[in-house]
Amino acid sequence: MVPSMRAGDVSSTETEEGGFRIAIGPTLISVYAWGYWTPQVAETFSREATEIGQKLMRVSAFALDAADMKPQGAEGQEALRVFYKMLADMNVGRGTLIANNLFTKMQVVRLLRECGLDQRVTSND
Repeated sequence: MVPSMRAGDVSSTETEEGGFRIAIGPTLISVYAWGYWTPQVAETFSREATEIGQKLMRVSAFALDAADMKPQGAEGQEALRVFYKMLADMNVGRGTLIANNLFTKMQVVRLLRECGLDQRVTSND
């Protein structure tokens, strides 16, 4: 559960397989994701990212550092989709994606496109 968060606060979950860290700034949600998310990690990410987003109405940008993230199963993909839909609903203006694994990058870009965010995101090419 994420209590009232302020700029600079961080939420994180980590398992042996993978995890995430969410940091917030005055107008930015920054996510560092790594490894393969178990269904429990995916569920936690989806819940915490949504709770954080609901408390930050002035978010204008997001960053996803997926440099160490593996391609995700159905649960991980759905967790990212929930996060991206929330950002699209908040009308976030721009985003940054870092992904070193080609399959991870293709997966994340597909999810961004599904949620209408692909034109707002720059990535490491």
